[in-house]
Amino acid sequence: MVRSMFDPDFLKGATWGYPGSPIEHVETHAAHIFLVGEHAFKIKKPVKLPYLDFSTLSKRRAVIEDELAINRTFTPNLYEGIIEVHGEPVLVMKRFDSHALLTWRLDHGGIDDDLAKKLAAMAAAAHSAAPLRQAQGRAILLGLGAQLSEAFTNSPDIFRAAETLEFHALFEDQMARHRALLNQRSENGLIRRCHGDMHCGNIAVLAAGPVIFDAIEFSERIATIDVLYDLAFLLMDLLRHGQRRAANLVLNHYLHLRRDEEDLSGLALLPLFLSTRAGVRALVTADLVHELTVSRSLKERGDALDYFRASIGYLKPPRPLLVCVGGLSGSGKSTLASRLAPVIGAMPGALHLRSDNERKALAGVEDHECLPSEAYTRTRSAEVYHALMQRAETALRGGHAVIMDAVFATVEERVRAARLAGRLGVDFTGLWLEAAPSTLKDRVSKRIADVSDATPDVVDQQLGYDLGPIEWAKVDASGTPAETEAQVRRILPSRSAAPT
Repeated sequence: MVRSMFDPDFLKGATWGYPGSPIEHVETHAAHIFLVGEHAFKIKKPVKLPYLDFSTLSKRRAVIEDELAINRTFTPNLYEGIIEVHGEPVLVMKRFDSHALLTWRLDHGGIDDDLAKKLAAMAAAAHSAAPLRQAQGRAILLGLGAQLSEAFTNSPDIFRAAETLEFHALFEDQMARHRALLNQRSENGLIRRCHGDMHCGNIAVLAAGPVIFDAIEFSERIATIDVLYDLAFLLMDLLRHGQRRAANLVLNHYLHLRRDEEDLSGLALLPLFLSTRAGVRALVTADLVHELTVSRSLKERGDALDYFRASIGYLKPPRPLLVCVGGLSGSGKSTLASRLAPVIGAMPGALHLRSDNERKALAGVEDHECLPSEAYTRTRSAEVYHALMQRAETALRGGHAVIMDAVFATVEERVRAARLAGRLGVDFTGLWLEAAPSTLKDRVSKRIADVSDATPDVVDQQLGYDLGPIEWAKVDASGTPAETEAQVRRILPSRSAAPT
């Protein structure tokens, strides 16, 4: 039997190999964690809950062994091993400062673009390492949706009946619409034994980069999910914290790193996945309402309602649209596109396709590597635009907005983009950015670690192009990024933006 938190043995540094060191004790619903010296020691409580059973020593030992093995899949350097204290199995982890938690970052300034990209790389690596599983994604989601609807119905003191009915109807509609896609992803290896709990509180930002810890260890069923559903928890949590740009950048960089057409078609499922993640969070938070004092429960009640209404909102995405940003090198195409992407289309914003990224992906090199001149021939450029259009079409067919940035120097390239939108029946906006030649050259000369290979000489070459008639909306891009964005916001159809 695990001793109580007040047992002197557990509150002495000597028990853990740190004589005289202070101990910090953290208690969760199913575990005791003792933080001392450079380590964290985790002991399971002898509890039995509806979704886990640690009631016997053998069960606790088995789940501790599973926790070590599973988490080493994702973060091998953080999980050191298992020891025994008073006959109890204890998981040993490296300790990190509480300020390393991603939640601390969110509360103290937010997440910059560099960290967002590292979070995407962390998630992509985790999903590459996650073992394949044979399971039906549609059945998994149907079960979750039914549980949510029933639980919302059984808590009328928190969730209004009319809104519960709306959630159920919207969820069922999305499930019916994407039945084939859910089954296809199951058949194509996108159901894996994932982390299962990839929210901001389970991510630490260490010197080497962000790491994910505390994976679901007590239930193979709960953690056997679609990889995009696993990612959706992180996206939803970032959105909940008001980090829309970070969420959009995490999604876009994740898709860029994986280079999987299945992920692009899977964007159609994001409304379902985000809604389900928010719905589960609503229920977990609602459970706390009944356990806390009246004063403390008021906040939890409000949080539960926010999650609940977000789960409904995710199921009502705006119509998709295609936005193309053209202009010569240095005009600010990618900067503008990255600023617009988070506020266009369904949460967490538009798929951002950049010709520079696509060109290097087709060449099989990393973004930071410079390409030789032969990578910029007319033939190779045609291949780049073809790939961009293909990727855009996949996302748009799934109902997800796309913003594409490229030079679009020929009439043919611009017409092709507009025709794609027309063929798919989605709104289209073409933007042409303009600035003085001296401004263009100055900007490209000051770029550092940019994916673009453009130089002032390239700008000179482009200035000699015969661009033909430009029918897209012309934008003065000579000012700051914010000024350019403000102009464009007045051009874009208002219905295209996700709600703020």
